[in-house]
Amino acid sequence: MNNQSRHSQGLFGNLLSWAKKGLGMLVLLGGLAAEGAAQVAPARQDPGEAGVKAAIEQLFTAMRQADSSLVKQVLAPEARLLTVDTGTGRAVVKSTPIAGFVKAIGTKRAQVLDERLLRYEIRIDGPLATAWTPYRFYLGEQFSHCGVNCFQLYLSEQGWQIIQITDTRRKEPCPE
Repeated sequence: MNNQSRHSQGLFGNLLSWAKKGLGMLVLLGGLAAEGAAQVAPARQDPGEAGVKAAIEQLFTAMRQADSSLVKQVLAPEARLLTVDTGTGRAVVKSTPIAGFVKAIGTKRAQVLDERLLRYEIRIDGPLATAWTPYRFYLGEQFSHCGVNCFQLYLSEQGWQIIQITDTRRKEPCPE
């Protein structure tokens, strides 16, 4: 796979190529909110910043633990995943299909998928929230890439749910 193709795969899209090498893949979910909605993490019910942060942390906890039931609870059925790709030298928005995310998250692998968020900048207007989270992504303890996530969430009857993640990805310079 050439560098341009690798850059154009979207958030977690690079993991597809790693999957072929035995390191696992990640795509992102499709139609899963109904299943698992009965189990709601109480912290996600908080209408403030703590609830937004709890929802985002639940996604990455699920990733590290390979727990698909946690993912099902936090992603809205309409969830989208976008990447602002600069691999061609200009910014292009790429969409990643979400159909395989829960299955990929629930798959145990030798190397833990570990996205480490550096901080949160959260804004809330009633049932709508946005969170800006610089991150560093690791496969096990090996650094893979870094960038910024921009989450959009809404406050549903099940608590905060992620409706969109837009990210950037690069090897350097990394956010502090």
